[in-house]
Amino acid sequence: MNDLKKTKGKEIVFKNVLVGSGKSAEEIKKAKLKGHGIIANDKEGKLVQTIDGHAYGKKEVNAVVAKLEAKK
Repeated sequence: MNDLKKTKGKEIVFKNVLVGSGKSAEEIKKAKLKGHGIIANDKEGKLVQTIDGHAYGKKEVNAVVAKLEAKK
């Protein structure tokens, strides 16, 4: 994700949040994730997509970024 922060960081805010910190448990529950994963919200905070767990790679992450870019 660090590469995406460098190339897309002006357009999209990327956050790595540890489960259990801040409002992460609430956000995970709201996004209907089992425990952790990707939660992608648009700039108004509306849920765009989730990916549960760690079963994703660069291709899936890039697809989420593309969806967020399309929401601009």
